[in-house]
Amino acid sequence: MTKTKRGNGEGSVHPLPGRPGFRAQVTLSNGSRPTKQCRTIKEARAWIKGQQERDRCGFSSDGGAQTLGEWMATWFETRRLKVAPRTLENEQSNARLYFGPVVNIPLHHLTPGRIEDWLADIEHKGRIARPNRGQPHTVRLCHSLMSSILRDAVRHRLLAESPMTAVPRPQVPQPRPKYISEEDTRRLVAAVMDTGDPRCIAVLLMVRLGLRRNEALGLTWGDIDLDTGVVQVRFQLGRLQLEGRAQLVRRELKTLSSRRTLVLAGELLGQIRHLHATSPWNEPQDFVVTVQGGHPADPDAMSHWLRSVGESVNVAVTPHRLRHTSATLMLNAGVPIEAVGKVLGHADIRTTGVYAKVLDRTGAAALETLASVLDQ
Repeated sequence: MTKTKRGNGEGSVHPLPGRPGFRAQVTLSNGSRPTKQCRTIKEARAWIKGQQERDRCGFSSDGGAQTLGEWMATWFETRRLKVAPRTLENEQSNARLYFGPVVNIPLHHLTPGRIEDWLADIEHKGRIARPNRGQPHTVRLCHSLMSSILRDAVRHRLLAESPMTAVPRPQVPQPRPKYISEEDTRRLVAAVMDTGDPRCIAVLLMVRLGLRRNEALGLTWGDIDLDTGVVQVRFQLGRLQLEGRAQLVRRELKTLSSRRTLVLAGELLGQIRHLHATSPWNEPQDFVVTVQGGHPADPDAMSHWLRSVGESVNVAVTPHRLRHTSATLMLNAGVPIEAVGKVLGHADIRTTGVYAKVLDRTGAAALETLASVLDQ
């Protein structure tokens, strides 16, 4: 096939020598002539058109001389206005620990190959440090962080396209949720209630409704209909940087699927009604779980307190482990997996399916029934 050339300024496409595919090239307003290898002529011409559109809109085809580290400094400054302080702290920590080998590379020199080599190096060092395990989750976190950084570089017209689109997302082992046995759950709840701590009610909400820690701490009396026992889960307690310091505030849940309506069943409804009747902070805007004169409970302090109570009765527990326990106990009591997913606020039934693999006695029961029939 002969070279396919278009009009002046429209770019050109020609076949790759000795192998399938085509090479597209276009001249931009700054004099640069980017190229790309494509599978078909149609794909090549679409790429040329996209480059011309970006050029007309003012994109820099090479991102200038700015390095990744320089862009990250700017990115993190604006990031602090968009995410919770703990999220920002974790991202900055990962950047300090793992981004060193790539921070001095100019943005336009960050190719998919270079990024894949960098991620492979992180994985290799992790396997040396932790034989047979490595650090697959760390590699995934670095991939996600780099994707966010370069996606915003495209939005700010420092890059025409992100090289991360060609870098596969690292695979990680399927997590196995950790749960607490039915007996240990009862012992833990009894120990929690014996403390008389106002945060006891948050533990009950997590165990009996499968709420996340910050969802339980973010509930206000206006979210609960005490007559019908219906709870509207719409907000969570979180930290935001306000007036130069981190403050606890109610924030909307991250996803629409997390918003759900639940029912207070059994003894929980009576305990909630009793708390409302006896608490001096029971107006609709007041938090259900309060400490120190009606203030919301600090989530990290809540986790530390719960762990210490668990240690006193020899039960290893975290707030999220209580959520795992709720899901597991519901599934093994015969609750349909779709219903459990709705209670937990899962957008994808496959997320709930992880819990079904933990303590599924239904298959064993079915096989035991079959064996008893055949053994007769």
